[in-house]
Amino acid sequence: MRKRIATLCLFMALFIGAQAQMASKPPTVFIYVGDSIFPMHTMTSQTEIKKGWDIQGINVGRKTKRYFSGAHARQSAGRQPKFAIYPQTQDLNDYALIRLKERRNFRYLPSADPKDCDYKRVELGLFTIEALPKMGFAVTPIKALFPGEYILVDLSQKPVNDYGDFEAYDFTVEEEPVPLPYRSRFFSERPQ
Repeated sequence: MRKRIATLCLFMALFIGAQAQMASKPPTVFIYVGDSIFPMHTMTSQTEIKKGWDIQGINVGRKTKRYFSGAHARQSAGRQPKFAIYPQTQDLNDYALIRLKERRNFRYLPSADPKDCDYKRVELGLFTIEALPKMGFAVTPIKALFPGEYILVDLSQKPVNDYGDFEAYDFTVEEEPVPLPYRSRFFSERPQ
């Protein structure tokens, strides 16, 4: 009996080790920080469904909210973030920027369906688009974004589960530091 358990544990350890070494899918969205480029990682939404009341077969008060865990994204950007997007099966204009609402420990979409939210689709007129090698595009919003929490999402993707959750690239647009006022020698000296 102990021999069987030990053998089973050994196979489980080998299986887990092999899974850890399997190649993951390569990133398709990158963000520029200064002159360097870094891959962005996806975050999956979480859904909360408030059932509401069932009155004679009609559901009243049912609400669905889509959340992203954490008070802030791990990736921060300036007011005009620059992304490198390498579309695989989708088109470039399937991507859109959505501003999230913030709470203490999470962020959420203004509407449960990303297509029902106010979004900026990646297209000419709203973004500057430059061609990159290997069928990629460098995109930058023309207008500066307001400080807050955002996601870059592929609107054409299929849900990852039955609740309609989806994957998105989250980032924080930080308030730019206000430069110190110019101080001349006259104002910096103390009166004697």
